[in-house]
Amino acid sequence: MTAPPEPQGGVDRRASSSPTTPPRSVWLARWLWIAAALLGLGSTLVRLSDREMLIGELRRVNPELSQQEVDAAANGGIMFALLFMAGLALLYVFFGNRMARGANWARVLVMVCCGLYVCGRLFAWFTISMARSVLDPRLMPDMAIGPLTVLFTTVIAALNIAVFVLLLRGDSRRFFAGPGVRHPG
Repeated sequence: MTAPPEPQGGVDRRASSSPTTPPRSVWLARWLWIAAALLGLGSTLVRLSDREMLIGELRRVNPELSQQEVDAAANGGIMFALLFMAGLALLYVFFGNRMARGANWARVLVMVCCGLYVCGRLFAWFTISMARSVLDPRLMPDMAIGPLTVLFTTVIAALNIAVFVLLLRGDSRRFFAGPGVRHPG
């Protein structure tokens, strides 16, 4: 059994074994990020709970399907959406936890995802509002433009903006550039 290497010059240059605690802004960003994931999962559950609306959308898109095919498509779509959103929520928790432990790559990934979500929602709202003014309202799916969907996406976008801002604060930047984080070279 070998002993650990001796520190050079009496100073241990290895990273400390005790984890550094994240500042309040990183801690809050982590929980807001996870809350946004849970709200997204809740939004999906609310939309999928209206089975009649889903079957109506399937009938509208493809009226020649039999009732058995419509039921199978609705069941398959519900199962896929639930599994996808559960997996996505787990990824949000994983990235949030890695970020809170000081992983700068997770911070960057979270910030990019926040920016993409907000920009995507703004683009979608702009596109839907333009489509509403040009297209017949009967051609717009109810799932895309319902008031509950707008409420959920607005709250999630606000949470993402808050996460983005919190991760840009000075104490957050110092945490990710602090002594507990290893830099290449």
